[in-house]
Formats: sequence, C-alpha cells, structure tokens
Amino acid sequence: MANKRELKKFIRNTCGALALDMIQAGELFPVIESQDVQKVVLEAAKLQTATLRRIEIAFDRRRADFENAKEYAKARHEYYNKAYAALLDNFDKEVAAILTLMNQSLPEEVREVFKKAAVK
Repeated sequence: MANKRELKKFIRNTCGALALDMIQAGELFPVIESQDVQKVVLEAAKLQTATLRRIEIAFDRRRADFENAKEYAKARHEYYNKAYAALLDNFDKEVAAILTLMNQSLPEEVREVFKKAAVK
C-alpha cells in the first residue's frame, strides 16, 4: 500500500464487502440461518477493528542509533516493510477464515446457485 490512508480504506472496504455479501445472501436465500449471518458480520467487524488498531506501527530506534542517515533510512524502511507484510499476511488469513465460515453457513442448494452463476 502506498500509505496508511489507503491501507485503512482497503481494510474497511474488504471487511465491509464480506459483511455485505453475507447480509445479501441471507436476504436472498431465507434458508440461511440468521445466526450464521450475524456471526459472519460480527467476525468481519472484529477483524476490521483489530486490524485497524494494529496499523499504528512505530519504528523503535532513533536516528542517533545509526552512523548515518542512509543506514537509518534503510533500517526504518525494512522495519516498516516487514511490519506491514506481517499485518497483511495476518489479515489475509483472517479473511480466508471468514470466507470459510461463510461457505460453511451456506446450504448446498445455495452453493450450487453460486457455482452456476460463477460459470456464466
């Protein structure tokens, strides 16, 4: 991501889309249990809140800890790259878990409808 603002938008949009997809599926297919819909929406909200809290990352060293500005900039850049990569990796795993939860809550006939729509 280019900056924190874009990263936050990405997280909010992804979590919102997950919740919206489950709400729409629950409205379109009454066979889906409302508890399952609520569970997925709650998990998406938890993921969004937790990820946005962890986004405030700070480099724990000072410029004076390095011999020159170039070494400081390099170390700082590497630190942020690793931190944000770990954050996004964890976010991806949590999104996959929510998608699995969504798929488990869908009855077989609903899955078949979705498979046919995806083929078209």
